[in-house]
Formats: sequence, structure tokens, C-alpha cells
Amino acid sequence: MGRDVLYVGGIGPNNFTQIQDAISNATEGDTVFVYDDASPYYEHVIIDVSIHFIGENKTTTIIDGENNGDVVVFNAENISMTGFTVQHSGDIPKIDAGIEVRSNGNLITDNSIIQNGEYAIGILLNGSSETVIENNYIAENGNEGIFLENATHCVIRKNEITRNGHCAIVISQSTVNTVVENNMYENYATVSLWPEARENEIAWNLMSNQEFSGVGIWPGAHQNYIHDNYLSNNSLYGFLITRADRNVITNNTIWGSNEGMHLIMANSTIIHFNNFIENNVSVFFENSSLNRWKRNYWDDHRGIFPKFIWGIMRIPWNKKVVIPWVNLDWFPAVTPYDIPRLDGGCS
Repeated sequence: MGRDVLYVGGIGPNNFTQIQDAISNATEGDTVFVYDDASPYYEHVIIDVSIHFIGENKTTTIIDGENNGDVVVFNAENISMTGFTVQHSGDIPKIDAGIEVRSNGNLITDNSIIQNGEYAIGILLNGSSETVIENNYIAENGNEGIFLENATHCVIRKNEITRNGHCAIVISQSTVNTVVENNMYENYATVSLWPEARENEIAWNLMSNQEFSGVGIWPGAHQNYIHDNYLSNNSLYGFLITRADRNVITNNTIWGSNEGMHLIMANSTIIHFNNFIENNVSVFFENSSLNRWKRNYWDDHRGIFPKFIWGIMRIPWNKKVVIPWVNLDWFPAVTPYDIPRLDGGCS
């Protein structure tokens, strides 16, 4: 098992001109260190050995995919990668990415993943488990900043994710992942939980100024735990929940959206101890039942009486029949909760 250092773009022993050549000569436990003198490196890098992959400077050590395919692919377990800019992947949706991770136990930290293809993803976790994505700048990618597909027990922490064409993060068919302390702003949407996204935790994030929504919970995304987030000025919805059951939404501040929360056929949701502030409509629901509202703060409610939460029920066999419906928050909070606005993101 090696513990050597192989160099790229420098001079002297163990030095290579191409990143892929250094990786192909590395053995498990080695370090591949890439100088920025010869940057940008126009390569498609495949890492098929467990190494420490280090760039000299994350803004000047650039790997450029020349608008084709994945730029960097993880095929081995326990790879760590730090100190790079990864840019210009191909354009194929859900296929091309700045970094595609197909293995487990990896660490991606302190990189810039930017300007990957028109329909591409910044980082794609494709069947990965126990991978950590931390303290990266992820911006201006064509679709998602980060996409989890069949991923489990991964951690996405303290990243700055902005100006991506679709969502900051999508979690699809993935379970028991953690998204914490990220600063996500000016994307189309922030976090979207897609079918079979279950038991994921979304906590202590700042989600602001999205064009569409803060958190979207879509059909089949059940039993997720979303707490202690600060959602502000997300244009249409703070939360949008559609055909998803048994999710827990607690201790969030939802501020400045057209609708703070919109539920469509969303059942058995726990909605406790949240702040609803300066939304045009705090909550609206349609054909949603058995939801539990408890001790939320509503800036449009005064007094000690229950808060009426208005919605509608449509008759399944005649959608034109609309029946006004009401839920109750029996004991609404009198003053807003002190839920800190975390700045998150990279240091």
C-alpha cells in the first residue's frame, strides 16, 4: 500500500504533465498533488484508486471538461478531493456532471464546482453512500447543484450553492441523508425531495431568494425531517408539499413568500413551532387530511383563540365541486420563535 506523493504540473521526480497519468500510476493511500502553474487542465479524470487528490488552489487549479461528459468520476472507495475548480461538463440531463461519485466513503471539500453543462449537475451522487460534500462553492450549473440518486447516509454540509438552473439540491430515491448548514440562494428552487426520498434530514440551512420555492416535497417523498431552517423571500412557496405523507416540519422560519406553505393531497404532516411571517398567504391546502398544526407563530393572527387555517376539499368524482375546509392550530404562539438565521456556506 503506497504513501507516495505524485505531482502534476511541476518539475522533478514523480511529476506528470497530465492528471490522469499521475492517477494511473498511484496506488491506494497515495496523494496526487496538482500545481496550478499548468492550469487549466483539459481532461476527463477517472479516479479508480483510493487517493488524496489535492489542488494547489481551488480558484486557480482548474479541471475543464471542454463541454463533454463528466469532468471527474469517482470509481474507487474513500477518495478525498480538495482544492480544485471543476467546470464545463457535457449537457446530458442526469448523466453529465462536474463530479460524478459512483463509490462510497468519499470526501469532497473546499472546491469550486461551476458552470457545468446547460442541463448538467454540479455533483452527482450516483448510488453513493457515506460520502461527505462540505465547504464547496457550487454555482451556475445548468440544472442541479447537487443531485442524490440512490444515495444513503451522505452528508451535505456548509456549502454555498447559488444560481443553479434548477434546484440547489435534489434528493431522489435516497434515504437517511443529511443536508445541514448550507447557504442556498438565487437558484430556481432550493431543496426538492423526489419519489422514494425517505428519512432525510434538512436542518439549519439558509434558503433565500429562490425563483420558485424553498422546500418542495413531491409525490412519494415520505417521513423526512425538516427543521430549524430559515426560508426567506422564496417567490412562490416557502414549502410546497404534494402527495407526500408523514413528513415533519418544525422550528422553521418561513418569511416573505407568496404562500408560506401549500399542501396538495399531503397527509399526516406534523407542522409544529414554525414562524409564518410576511407571506401573502400563510398556508393553503387542498384535499389534505390528518395534518397536525401545533403552536406555530402566525403574524396574521391575534389573540388567544385558535388559528383558522383555510383550504378546500374537492369531490374526487366531480372536481368542480369545491367545499371550503378548515384546520386549526389550537394553541398558536403569541410571539415568534427565536430561530437563528445561519449564514452557512463556505468560509
